[in-house]
Parts: sequence; structure tokens; C-alpha cells
Amino acid sequence: MKKERFLDILKSRVLIMDGATGTQLQKKKYLDDVIIPEELNIKFPERISEIYSSYIEAGSDIILANTFGANPIRLQKHNLLYKADDIIREGISLIRKAAGSKEIIAAGDISPLGEYMSPLGQYSFDEVYNAFSYQASLLKKHGADIIVIETMTEIKELKAAILAARDNFDGAIIAQMTFEKDGSTVTGTDLQSFAAMAENLGADAIGLNCSIGSNDLFLLAKTLIKNTSLPVSFKPNAGVPALINRETFFPESKEEFIESSLKAYSYGVNMLGGCCGTNPEFIKTLSGQLKNKAPQKRDKVNKFFLSSRTKAIDINELKKPALIGERINPTNRKKFQEELLNGSFSSVKEEARLQEKGGAVLLDVNMGVAGADETALLSEAVIRIQEIVCAPLCIDSSNPKALEEAVKNCAGRPVINSVNAEEAKLVSIMPLAKRYGTALIALTTNDKGLPSTCKERLDIAETIISYADKCGFERKNLIFDYLVLSASSSPEQAGETLKAIRKSKELWPQCKTVLGISNISFGLPSRQTINSTFLKMAVEAGLDFAIANPHENWTINDPYAKNLLENKDKGAINYMKAFASYKKPEPLNAQELLPPEKRLYFAVLNGDKDAVAPLMKSIVCASANPFQTVSDNVLEALNIVGEKFSSKEFFLPQIIMSAQAAQEAFAIVKTTLKKSAAQTAGKVIMATVKGDMHDIGKNIVCAVLESYGFDVIDMGVNVESHAVIEKAKQEKPVAIGLSALMTTTMPEMEKSVKLKNDSRLNVKIMIGGAAVTGKYAKEIGADHYSPDAMGTAKYLRQLIKNEK
Repeated sequence: MKKERFLDILKSRVLIMDGATGTQLQKKKYLDDVIIPEELNIKFPERISEIYSSYIEAGSDIILANTFGANPIRLQKHNLLYKADDIIREGISLIRKAAGSKEIIAAGDISPLGEYMSPLGQYSFDEVYNAFSYQASLLKKHGADIIVIETMTEIKELKAAILAARDNFDGAIIAQMTFEKDGSTVTGTDLQSFAAMAENLGADAIGLNCSIGSNDLFLLAKTLIKNTSLPVSFKPNAGVPALINRETFFPESKEEFIESSLKAYSYGVNMLGGCCGTNPEFIKTLSGQLKNKAPQKRDKVNKFFLSSRTKAIDINELKKPALIGERINPTNRKKFQEELLNGSFSSVKEEARLQEKGGAVLLDVNMGVAGADETALLSEAVIRIQEIVCAPLCIDSSNPKALEEAVKNCAGRPVINSVNAEEAKLVSIMPLAKRYGTALIALTTNDKGLPSTCKERLDIAETIISYADKCGFERKNLIFDYLVLSASSSPEQAGETLKAIRKSKELWPQCKTVLGISNISFGLPSRQTINSTFLKMAVEAGLDFAIANPHENWTINDPYAKNLLENKDKGAINYMKAFASYKKPEPLNAQELLPPEKRLYFAVLNGDKDAVAPLMKSIVCASANPFQTVSDNVLEALNIVGEKFSSKEFFLPQIIMSAQAAQEAFAIVKTTLKKSAAQTAGKVIMATVKGDMHDIGKNIVCAVLESYGFDVIDMGVNVESHAVIEKAKQEKPVAIGLSALMTTTMPEMEKSVKLKNDSRLNVKIMIGGAAVTGKYAKEIGADHYSPDAMGTAKYLRQLIKNEK
């Protein structure tokens, strides 16, 4: 099916999607005798055909193929990669056979890889992109009509999936994420950040599926619809699953599901179906209510989002100017350059944190260091920065290769800084901005050099706009920089720049404007007086963004400076008389005055692993009991991290960064001191139970416990209960931690508890996972349940304390 036909159908009528596949297979015990559900396509195709047919008979227009986990990374883990072509071919073919003469849209299904990307996990962006490309190309080969990317929780993984689908598939792409009730994913992405990135990357529709019940998902859908112009899909669970009498139970009734679905339709959702716990009866009733209905009319959305992993900013609604912090730039900063050449990003992260705290809305990132690999530095800086701040990024380079690597690794929608009207730059950089859905700063210069008049600046802007139109880059994503020259050497140029901003707003109102403010004051005394006064004049002219230092005073509006900038008679002379004796005070770095142990505390709190080693050197030399000093400060920092995580101020990336910094501190102190002087908080065995291949949550708990000084023995995934207990007999840990994502594997936890009790082992059993609850822990006799890694660490620390 051609993309245009699918989109035309979407405009004309509501499409009914299918319901759950996985939970239906589990309920019918159809997963027996296969390693993963996708293997059913080639081993027991009649089982999948039955599920497909039941939803087609119920009225589904769209059937998702059983290709959810048919990517090479997952298939390789189960030694099924050689069967990938067969699995995907049959996944699509079985839909066609089940449909018969009915017009059914066969959707290729792409899901998360089950592993986080770097720095949270082991896979690079390119590896993830290649995995999804392989899957998407096979879906195209075997005739999928559309691709549905679903159940995504990590925005960078979604970026890789959308790009891979777009590059290897001709049909429409629907991108769906799964959110918690509060509207954030486990890694902190909000609905607006999702909409901003997916829409600008070229998804044809976006939506929500899984995780929560229909009414909670409807409330999120209302927000999503207000923030996107794309069609929206809606596939809720039948409530949050629970294990009752050892059976998986979804608490939501068909009537509740239909009520929420009808509300979602009334707000403009035009693709509706179900996820976990729903069945053909749910879809039959939904189809009876909505099939072939005309979509509801929606208001036009006028948003200009820039985003990070955890925050989206609508520039259209923001008070002008939006400040772009300029301090992450090593130019003329020797210490900064030396750090980068030595592989340290401490100053980068500290500048990012302080600028955001100081009011920067975006952060400009420039890694131009002579003799360094700019591509590697810029990409790494982007990765490090976005894990500790929420501000979107402005990626600053003229090197196309460096820009592409950095943008790929950016978890959100950034700005590229910059392109100009030179043909070589336009040809190499503007297509990059289009491909990755970024905004783009365009400098009004060309191969003839800097323009001197308003007209010359606008002529160059027109050249850039013509090229943008030609290559399909939307004008609304252009941010023109009409260039600021020093008022000391070219006092008339300030007026020309301001005239160009005003005229630009008249000619191309959809384009935005930016200036690097500090250039105006070069060579003059009391530079901030000039900078602040000029910024006020520029905002009055229509300036949208200002690249500047957020730590400076931007409230100054000086008449002497204004006369100089307006090039009035004796303006420069009068300004020099007024400020000739001005001396700028030296900046004070309060944190550098702190003792090393307190700076270690802040390094762990802010996830600054690079700062740990030099601080540890000072602590080991100066402290009578370095292990205790480190332990006190690191654990205090981790406790605050835990509190911030609980209050949703921090998310998973911050937890991991702080845990890694803490691990670095403990590793150094343990190797520096004699073995007898170093201590361990105790041994803990961690395992994902038999039948469950999910290890992301378990790995996070392991990292956090190690950061608290525990000796963690990680037994991996799909671990037999008796193997866990035998290991406990050998290692004598203080606790065993068991993880399960699926309700169908949770009974393995009860087996472990029973085996422990039969063996009379003196060890605590902790359990956790997406479907696990405190109530279930009590039912099976487990000693503790925790919903997250920080809660597990808190329990174990209290356990150790009570035993002393």
C-alpha cells in the first residue's frame, strides 16, 4: 500500500487496530514449545493465524504482524537470526491468508531491542540503526503495508527506529511510545519531547500503547493531540496486570475500555485498538462503535519545539529572547582545552549544569580544539551533557561529519549551528538538518565574506531560503543570524543588523532570528553594558534567540551605550569617557573553594565520573580514613539522587550517571588501600527468573547496588530457581534479588522462596519487576519488594545497619 493511499484513508475514516497478541498467546498456552513468540510464524503458523483471524472477524482494519522482536539483536540471542527472513515473511503472509478477500492493512511490527543504547547500555546508535534497518528492509521485501514502531521507552532508540524505517521502507510509519501514568517514560521523556522528535523525523502518525489502562492513556492522548498535527493512534492495556491465584489478571472491563476509547475518538484520535489484556471481544465492540466513522476535526497546532530527552520547549510560547548558553566552548581557554585533550569532560558538564541553572534555555556545544578529533569530542560531549541537564542543545560546528555524529547521539530535537550561503556548506549541512529533523542556524555570509548592509544580509538570506525550498527543508526551521560586528570598529553595523532583523520578520515571518551578542562589545570597556543594551534593542527589533553568557547581568539598559550603538554624534566618545576606568571583577568559582570530599559529593550527585579520579587522589593522601570519607560523601550524594528520582526530578539516565561516578570512587579507594582496609557492604545475588529474558531493570539494580559498595553477583537472565539457591549456599549473600517483567514468569519467584525455606538458608529474598507488587511479595513470602533500584539499595542498607 502506498503511503499516500494510507494517509488518504486516515483522513476519511477511523481505522480499527487489533488487540493484544502476546497475552492472547499466553492465555491459550500457544507459547509452549517455542523459544520466542516470533518463532510461531514458522513452527506453529496455525496458532498465529488463529489470532490474526479472530481480530479480522472482530472488525480490525490494521493487523500487526508477529514480528515484534524479529530484529537481529534479539534473534541472535536465541540463535534464530538465520531464520529472520522466514519469520518476517510468514508474519506478513499469514495476515494476507487470514484476510482472504478483505482489505486488511498488514503492519510490520518493530519493538525495542531489549537493551539500552550507550551510555545507558552497550549498543551504539549505528548498531541499533543497523538492526532496525535489517528488520525494516525485510518487512518491505515481504510486502508490509505500513510499519508500526511500538512500546518504545527510550527516545534515542525511537530515533534510530524511525530513521531506519524511513530509509528502508516506502510505506507509512506509525511511531508509538509507552508512558507511565504521569506522562513520562522510565528514561524521563515527556509527551511533548516525543511529539517534537517523531514529527520532525518524518513519522506519518504517532501514538501511545501499552503500560497503563485506557482512561489514564486517554488523558495522555489529550495532551499529545494538543501538541502535534499528525494523526494519533491509541492502544491501551486493559488496566495494569496483577497476579491473582497465580494467574495473570487485567482488571479493566470491556465497558471501561470502550468508554475511554470513545473519549479518545472525540478528541481527534483516529486509529484505535488494544494492547495487553484486550481480546477480540474488546475489538468487536470497539469496531461496532467506531468503524468507518469520519475522524473528528482538530485545531491546527502551531508549535516550534526544541527538545532534549526530558524537556520540550515551544519557542513560540517563550518570552523572547530564548537564551542560548555560549560557555561550552574551549576557544581561548587553555585549561578547558587541556581537559578535553586528556579525555575529561568535567568542565563541559559543569558549564552545562551551571548555565542551565543560570537561565539558559538552550546550550551551545562547541568542541573546536586544535589537534583533537572534533567528531569524537563533539559526539561525546553531547552524550555527557544530555544526561545531566534538561536543556535542548545547539550543536556548533562547520564540520558535517562531526555534526552528523553529534546529532545522531542527541536524545531530542536540537539546533544545528550552523550553515551559510556558500554552496559547499548548503549542500553538505542543510540535508543533514532535514534528515535528522533539526532546526538550523543560517549565517548570512557567503564566499564573498561578511556583508556590510541590511540589503546584502537579506540577499544572502534569500539565497539560503531558495536552497531550503529546493531541498524540502521547511522555512519554519530556519533561524537566521544577521551577524553582529564590533561597535568599536564598525559603529554603523549595529543599525544594519537591527534593520535586517526587522525586515526579515516582514519578509519571512515563519523564520526565526538569532545573534551572538558578545561580538558587539569587542574592544570596548564594560562590555556587558554594551551587550545588555544591544540585546534589548535587538529584542525590540524582533530577535528570537540570543547566544550569550547566562551568568551576566542582562538588565542593563544604558543611555551612553545606546547612543554608541545608534551611532549618534559623539556616542563613542561619551561612552569611553563614562567607562574608561571600568575593570571587570574576577569570577569566583564557589565549588573550587570546597574541600575535596565535598567536591566528590557534588561529582556523584551530578554524575560527573571524570571529576572523581583527581579528587580521590587528594582524599587518599589527606584523609586518615579515606574509605570512610569516601563512603560518607558518596552515600550521602546517592541518597539525594534517590530522593530526586522519587520526586521525578531525576530519571534513569541520572541514576546511571551517579552510580557510575560512585562506582569509580569506590573502585579507586579499594585498589589504593590494602585489602584489609577496604570494606564491602555485603554480597548480593541478582538474577532474572527462569523463562524471562528481560535484564534491563536487573542491570540497573546491579549498577546502583555496586555504587553503594555491595559486592554484586549477577547470574544473568533465565536463571533456574535451584541454581539461584545453590549459588546462595556457596556465596552466603545478605540477600537474593529476583527480577521478572512478565506475570507468566513471576511464579518462579515463589519457587525460589520455597527452595530457600526448605534449605533453611539465612538470606533475604527481594523481588521486583514491572508487574510485581508488594502484595504479591507478601503472598509468596518474599522478604522485600521494591519498585526501583534506589528502593532496593535503601532496604539493603537498613538491613546491614540492623544486623550490626
